[in-house]
Amino acid sequence: MAHKDQRQISEIDLARLGADNIAYVRRIEIDQKVHFMLVAGDGRELGVAPSYQTAIIAALENDFEPVSVH
Repeated sequence: MAHKDQRQISEIDLARLGADNIAYVRRIEIDQKVHFMLVAGDGRELGVAPSYQTAIIAALENDFEPVSVH
């Protein structure tokens, strides 16, 4: 894999890094309430959970490795 700026990584390179096994947990606001979105490594939105813990559990139950996005 060629060295690239992370902002320019291709979907193929991301998949080679295991993106199909990673789910990112990101804090979001919906109707002025905090929720946590679960996003696959390839960018697909997988769902929204009412708590961080619920998002982590959902990722694990669906065979994803959860990571937090700050």
